[in-house]
Amino acid sequence: MARPVSILLSLLLLSVLEIARAELLYFTDFDEFPEGDNKWDDFDGWQASDNTSGAQAIVADLVGGALGNTATLGFNRPNRALTTVAKSINYDPNATGTPLVSFNLLFGIEDSTDFTNYRRDDFFITFYNNQGAPLAAIRISNTDTDYGFWYRNGSPQSSGYEEIDTGLDFIQGELHELTGIIDFESNHWTAEIDSLPLFIDVAFNGTNQALYFGFIAIEWQIDEGSPGRYGDNFLLLSDLRIETVEDPPPPVVIDSIGHDARGDIRISWQATPGFNYAVEYSDDLLNWQGDLPSSTFTSPPALQPFIFTDTTVLQAGGRYYRVRQTRAE
Repeated sequence: MARPVSILLSLLLLSVLEIARAELLYFTDFDEFPEGDNKWDDFDGWQASDNTSGAQAIVADLVGGALGNTATLGFNRPNRALTTVAKSINYDPNATGTPLVSFNLLFGIEDSTDFTNYRRDDFFITFYNNQGAPLAAIRISNTDTDYGFWYRNGSPQSSGYEEIDTGLDFIQGELHELTGIIDFESNHWTAEIDSLPLFIDVAFNGTNQALYFGFIAIEWQIDEGSPGRYGDNFLLLSDLRIETVEDPPPPVVIDSIGHDARGDIRISWQATPGFNYAVEYSDDLLNWQGDLPSSTFTSPPALQPFIFTDTTVLQAGGRYYRVRQTRAE
């Protein structure tokens, strides 16, 4: 049986080494915030709709000191049925030309106690535009009827609004990681909880609102409607990160691998404008070298094949190759 050509050539490794670069829009671990009730409000640009009841707070050592300071929302009787703590992001994806925005945060839900007769409420991660219109939200429902994760594509008062059950639950008293990517150009988004998909490439906003990232809000809504019917459940939040994400680089597509008429190794691949290329080699798959003659290639003006020929003498044990693709400056 004939051996595959990749074995005859000792192995070709295809490597896109560059990761998508990002611009950090906001990050906090809340460690610099002052501790105490109502201290989440009016620090580092955060604004709360309730700044007197103690419904929002900064608490130290809440998770055994593992997170340092932690922001919390809930627990104390609020002044209103919906309490919002919001941070302005003010990012225009159209003006910048970078429509992908990622978010990442750690959160936990502590359950209600017999002090409030185990009444349970809803918590939200909500994205608003610069006009104050809700674009989308992830609902973390601690209620007995809707327990688990839901997502919204706008305001319940708007035409086209939907709320969809993801079918996934959280564990009370446990820390969870929520991550996602919003594509403001296609008006779709994807989110995961602890690396499990919550939803994949679904409509972000279905109510015709302007797709501008105005601010992010953490919200607590009393399920029974009246502040006096609150549950002393609460949400804790840490390590909130929001950043832009560049489109991932296109994959390197190999056209051919083989020997030329002289027996030298010849590699051909499709090169994309905006990217430089370099062929590197290794004798042990650990240490890579980039000093082969004519092994670097600058960005082409249009999509075209690049060809590299290794005219050097191969090592007795064979030689490994990889094509390294980097963005052209």
